Amino acid sequence: MQSLKVDRSAPEGGVQQSVNEVSSVKSSFAFGSDAGFGRKPAEQRLEMPAQPLLTRRSKPERETDGKWRFLIIVAGAVIATFFAGQAMLGSFAAGGVNGFEWTAVGIFSGNFFYLSVAALTCFAGAIILLTSPKPPPPSKELPTKGSLTAIIIAIYQEKPSKVIAAAEAMWDSLKDLGAEKGFEVFFISDTMDPALVEIEEKAIQDLMARRSGEPFWYRRRRENTQKKQGNINDFVQRWGGRYDYMLELDADSLLSPEAMLELVRRMDARPRTALIQTLFAIVGARTYSARAQQLALRVHGGLFGAGLTWWSGGAGNFWGHNAIIRLAPFAKHAALPDLPGREPLGGKILSHDFVEAALLRRAGWRVEIAGDIVGSYEEAPPTIVDLAARDRRWCQGNIQQVQILFARGFDWLSKVHIFAGLMSYVSGLLWLSLVVMGVLIACNAKFFDTEMLAAVPPDPTAGLRLLLISAVLLTSPKWLAIILWAAGKLPGWNRSPRFLVAVACDLGLTALMAPIIMMNHAGSILSTLMGVDGGWRPQVRDRNGFAWNDLVRHYMQHMIFGMCLLLASFAVSPSFMLQNLPMATVMLFAPLIARQVSGVARKGSVSWRLFATPEDLNQPDIVRAAERLAARGTTDVRRLAPVRRSRSMQRVGVAVRRAMRRVRRLQQPGLTRRDAD
Repeated sequence: MQSLKVDRSAPEGGVQQSVNEVSSVKSSFAFGSDAGFGRKPAEQRLEMPAQPLLTRRSKPERETDGKWRFLIIVAGAVIATFFAGQAMLGSFAAGGVNGFEWTAVGIFSGNFFYLSVAALTCFAGAIILLTSPKPPPPSKELPTKGSLTAIIIAIYQEKPSKVIAAAEAMWDSLKDLGAEKGFEVFFISDTMDPALVEIEEKAIQDLMARRSGEPFWYRRRRENTQKKQGNINDFVQRWGGRYDYMLELDADSLLSPEAMLELVRRMDARPRTALIQTLFAIVGARTYSARAQQLALRVHGGLFGAGLTWWSGGAGNFWGHNAIIRLAPFAKHAALPDLPGREPLGGKILSHDFVEAALLRRAGWRVEIAGDIVGSYEEAPPTIVDLAARDRRWCQGNIQQVQILFARGFDWLSKVHIFAGLMSYVSGLLWLSLVVMGVLIACNAKFFDTEMLAAVPPDPTAGLRLLLISAVLLTSPKWLAIILWAAGKLPGWNRSPRFLVAVACDLGLTALMAPIIMMNHAGSILSTLMGVDGGWRPQVRDRNGFAWNDLVRHYMQHMIFGMCLLLASFAVSPSFMLQNLPMATVMLFAPLIARQVSGVARKGSVSWRLFATPEDLNQPDIVRAAERLAARGTTDVRRLAPVRRSRSMQRVGVAVRRAMRRVRRLQQPGLTRRDAD
């Protein structure tokens, strides 16, 4: 299919519309479904019919991707799960396995299989990175086909100074390369709060005053129909015919000019590709929780991405942002259907991205993951409370997609992506269920099956084997990353010993937060299944701390579970209680942990450097430019109270600095320990 050729005549009023004309537009101005101020190009519509859920698949022509790659991953996961299941069976009493134990084995095996697939994907990615030559530096070559790309930035109750600064930084970087003629910037807003609307429109007016004559467009919808999906669809239907491609970005997204140009060049060169998804790195993390997410993704995200790219082929996935989309097939094939049933399990699909990728693939188009493109960035939720809120929305959307798994016509690799997205939350519920089953099995052996347990004791080495297998699996991305670092194949780290410190910090903080996140995911699954709608709330980019009563209320279920786990374990035996003590302690102190990891790491401090990524120490040009421009507009938003810093983390940093100073003084000749103190 050829790219859609469009008439790119000057929009109504022209890009040269005067600043006076722009400033004179009143907030009451309405344009179709629009509300408020806005300068827009002339509409060039694309029809976007809703797609049926059940239809025949159009198989891609001359498809070269072999699905045998994923079958290799599955075969390895089956073998690993078999041996892990055998080890778990051996840890039970050899005189027979009761119903509780068989249930635990089933839960464990299902979760272990899912984690094995992820671990083997990382292993495949490690092999690819180890055997691949050093990639060339990002190319600044301009596209030659004259395509026009819309940089779409979706806004919903956002801080306008940061959003506009990111857009200006990306635009200026394209101008520096002489590539600005192939791009236009389009803000599509769903902001409804009257106070934020006023701030947002004033910021846009200031932008257009500064950028008079440049293609910066703005539209705010009167109603938030279908949420972000409806926002994007409205743009495609009204202005999609003006552009060949769109770069779909979130309000916290950033793309380097080299990344944007590379995406356009690949779309120009691959007429059968409808979507290319980049792998993004997290930048700008300030709190310990966000910095842990940033570090973990930077340590082993490339491993997983390389493996995922390898076995996905032309049936890749879409994560809703930082991706380029060919507009003609997207409009024709990617409009979501309404699911049978009532919300939250039916009705409008909440998580649109996975399904859009599946629909494009069903229509015979390629959907690719570009694991080799660098320069794609986003931000992370600042706290685990905000992370839980985002996960709640994503979880509901992923549960809705279960219906896609049983619909005909979809590529089975597309269904694998959907299933994996669902399992990323179901896994938390399975781990929680496994903990509960372990307590029930122990109580059953203690109070009901004592004779059988005493007569035929379990294999004493089986539990050790199970622990070893599970530890290797769960930490596999870490030690694979260490191998790549040692071989000099992990970009950005340059064999610095600081990497090993970063991995240790990643492992420690991840282990601390894992039980809390497990409980959050389990709660998201159960609440959705009980019919509770998670709603659509704006992302929190800047957090001003939490009150103790809010934290206690938020984590009340965690504390109750921790207390019950501790008491039930103690009823079995003191040794069994010691086994469950770490998880129970984390649950009991969840509010305190959440408060501590929500603290801000002061830039340049010891605690900040412990979690530092290459992007922290050598900030990318596009990120530096966006931050500089954002600092210019700090007065255009509501004043936020400063984020409460973690006092305990501060004390650790002070203690480390004092110890280091003392060591340096002792190295001076003739200085005694008393003098050093």
